[in-house]
Amino acid sequence: MYVLTCDHLTYSVGAREILHDVTFSVNRGAKVGVIGVNGAGKTTLLNLLRGALEPSDGGVFLRRGTEIGCLQQTADDELLASSVYETALGGFSALLDMEDRLRALQERVERGDESAISPFAELHEQFLRDGGNEFRARTVSLLKRFGFSEEAMRGPANLLSGGQKTKLLLARLLLREPDILLLDEPTNHLDLQAIEWLEGFVKSSPKTFLIVSHDRAFLDAVATDVLELEHGESRLFSGNYTAFREKKRREQEAAARHYEQQQKEIRRIEEFIANQRRWNRERNIIAAESREKALARMVRLERPKDAPRGISFRVAESSSASEQVLSVRGLSKRFPGVRLFDGLSFELRRGDRLFVVGPNGTGKSTLLKILTGRETADGGTFELGYNQSVGYYDQEQQLLDPENTVLDELWSVYADRKLSEVRGMLARFGFCGEDVFKQVAVLSGGERARLSIAKMVSCGVSLLVLDEPTNHLDIASRETLEDALRQYDGTVLAVSHDRAFLRALATDLLTLDPALPDGYRLTRGTDVLRAPTVEPAAPAERVEPGAGRQSYEDAKRQKNRQRTAEARFRAVETEIETAERELSDVRAEQEKQTASPDYALLGSLYERAEALEKALDALYAEYESLDAELHG
Repeated sequence: MYVLTCDHLTYSVGAREILHDVTFSVNRGAKVGVIGVNGAGKTTLLNLLRGALEPSDGGVFLRRGTEIGCLQQTADDELLASSVYETALGGFSALLDMEDRLRALQERVERGDESAISPFAELHEQFLRDGGNEFRARTVSLLKRFGFSEEAMRGPANLLSGGQKTKLLLARLLLREPDILLLDEPTNHLDLQAIEWLEGFVKSSPKTFLIVSHDRAFLDAVATDVLELEHGESRLFSGNYTAFREKKRREQEAAARHYEQQQKEIRRIEEFIANQRRWNRERNIIAAESREKALARMVRLERPKDAPRGISFRVAESSSASEQVLSVRGLSKRFPGVRLFDGLSFELRRGDRLFVVGPNGTGKSTLLKILTGRETADGGTFELGYNQSVGYYDQEQQLLDPENTVLDELWSVYADRKLSEVRGMLARFGFCGEDVFKQVAVLSGGERARLSIAKMVSCGVSLLVLDEPTNHLDIASRETLEDALRQYDGTVLAVSHDRAFLRALATDLLTLDPALPDGYRLTRGTDVLRAPTVEPAAPAERVEPGAGRQSYEDAKRQKNRQRTAEARFRAVETEIETAERELSDVRAEQEKQTASPDYALLGSLYERAEALEKALDALYAEYESLDAELHG
C-alpha cells in the first residue's frame, strides 16, 4: 500500500534545474535509502516532501491522514537551547499550546468571567482527547528507552554529544507520531555504538523511513529499497545498497551493450544500403529503399549517460623507506574530571593501517592531535621513525584559511608548481572552471573535505593521520579515497566510524573506551566488522538428466551454422563486387565494339554479360537470404 507518491516532481532555482520529472512511490513500512553525489538534490527532495519547498512542477501526494516528520542534518541551535526533557517535550507543540490557552481561560473563569466557561470546557475536552493527561509521562518513558537517565533529562541539551543529540531529536520527532520519517544524514558524527543502535531502531520500527545517507554499511543493514538521484532524475531499486550496486552495474553493462549492438546494426544497414545503391539495379534500389524505411522506423537508443564526474586521485608515494614509523609509549591524557586513556602504547610500521574507534568523547581526535603536535599529553612519549613526514587531515578543517580562494589554498602548499598544474590537481578533486576562485569560507562541507584531502595527498608523506576523512564525502568519493589509500605504500593512522571504510582498509584496530581497564585495547590483524548482506540468489532452475549435454550439442551445432553463414555472407559480398566489376568491363567492351564487324566477338560479349547478370541475380538473392538469417 503506497503512503507517498512523487509524480513528475521538478524543482528549479533560476535557470538551474536541480530535480527533473522525479517519479516514485513508497510502500507503508518501507525503509528507503536516498543516495546520490553531493549536489544531486537529496536534501532538496526531503524539503519538497515535507512541504518546506514548493515544486516548480509535479507534486507530492500522501495517503489521507499521513503525517511526515523530518530529522534534519543540522539541528537549529534554538531547538537545543533548553533541557533534554523540555527539548523532547517540544514534540507535543500542539498540546503545549492548548495547555497555555487552558491556563489563560482558567484564570478568566477564576476571576468570574462566565464567557470563558464554555470555551474552557470545549478546549479541555479536546486536550484530554488528544492525550493531554499522558504526554509528559510518555516523554519521560521514551527518553528512558533512548538511554537518558533522569539526571541527563534535567541537563542542557546543547552539551550533549553528537550521537546523543541525534537520539534526542529523534525522540522528539517520534513523540509527534509521524507516519513517515525523513532522516537527513543521521549517522554523521555518530560513534559505532550509536550507529548500531539507530540501525536496530529503524529495522524494528513499523514506520516508513526515507533516509539520505552515504553510509554504505548502514544502508546495507536497514534499506529495503534504494532511491538514486542522478542527473536530476530518480530510479527506485528494491533491496539494500549492495544489491543496488549489483543491479546498477548489470543495468549499465546491458544498456551499453544494447546501445553498441544497435549502433553496429545501424552501421550494417547503412553499409547494405550503400552497396545496393552502388550496384544500382532495379532490385537493388528497391532493397535499399526498403532498408531506409526500416532505418527511419527504428527507435534509436540514447547513448548511456556517464556517471556524474567524481574525484580522481592517487596518494603520492611515501618519501621514507624506514620500516619504523611511530612509537608510542605510556601516553596518557585527562581533562578535569575525565580520564581519556592511561599508559597507551603501540608501534606503527611501514604499511600498517591502524584505525582508532570508540564511543564519542573518549579522546580519539585528541590522540591524533597529540601525535601531530597540536595537543600536549599529560604523560608518556611518542617518537617518529627516521626521516618520517606526516600529513594530517583535520575533521574540523581548521587548517584551511577561510579568506583564501580554493586556488590560493592549494597553491600555498605547492608554491613551486605552475598555475596549469595546480588547476589540474584541483580538477581531479572536482574543482573546475570558476569553482577554483570560490572563497574557502563559502564552500560546503563536502567541498572543504575535498580541498583538505587535495592539500594532503600530493606531498609524498610517509604517515597519513586522518580524523574522520569520509564525513561530508559522497559514496563515490569515499570509494575513490578507499582505492587511493589501498594503493598507498605508506602508513595510515585514522579515526573513523564508517564501517565500510574500516572493513576495506584497516589492518589493526585501536579501541578507546573508559570502560576498558586502561581506557584502550589494541587488536592486531583484525577482520574489523561484519561483511555486508546481499539479496539471496534466485534458486537455480531444475535441469533434467541429460538435458545439459543435449543443450551443449545444440548450441555447438548452432554456433557452427552461424560461423558457416557468416563466412559465406562475406564471400558472397566479395563475389558480387567481383561480378559487378566484370559486368561493367564487359559492357564497356560492348560499347567499344558496337561498330565492329566481328560478330563472333559481339556474340561472346553478349553471352558473357547475360551469364554475369544471371549469376548476380542468384548472388543478390543469396545475399539477402543470408542477411535475414544472420541479422533478422
